[in-house]
Amino acid sequence: MMNLKWVSLFLLIIITSCGGSSDLVSNPPFKILNPEKQTLKANGHKILFQTSVLPRNVAFKSLYFGQRKATVLWDSENTYYADFPLFNSDGEKILSSDMSEEANNPLPVMPVEVPYELEDNEALLHYSEGEETYYTIFEVQ
Repeated sequence: MMNLKWVSLFLLIIITSCGGSSDLVSNPPFKILNPEKQTLKANGHKILFQTSVLPRNVAFKSLYFGQRKATVLWDSENTYYADFPLFNSDGEKILSSDMSEEANNPLPVMPVEVPYELEDNEALLHYSEGEETYYTIFEVQ
C-alpha cells in the first residue's frame, strides 16, 4: 500500500512537470518566406525573413543562429530581422600600453546554448502562441 502511494506521487510529479515545457513544432501557424543572411559592417550577420500574416496571439521572441541568440525585431510589413554582431559595440578597438584604457574595449559576444540542435544553415525561431514554442527555419541563405 505504501509503495502504491509513492508510485502515484512519482507519476503525478512527472505528468505535471511536462506541461510547461517548450516544444519544437514542424507546422507553425505562419509561414517563413525568404530567410536571408546578410553580412554586417562590424563583422557579424543579420538574418532577415518575411512571414505570412501572423495570428494575433503569435509574438516572436528571439532567434538562434550559429550558437548566438538575438531578439527578433520588426522591420516593415511582415518583415523581421535579428542582428548577430561579433562584438557588443561597433566602436574601434583601443591598443595602448595602459591596461585601463584597453579595458574599455568592447567584449566579444559569447556563445549560448541552443535549445535544439541546428545545422550551419538553420536558425531556430523562439515565439509564443500562448505557450513558448520553437520552429526551425531551414535554408538560411
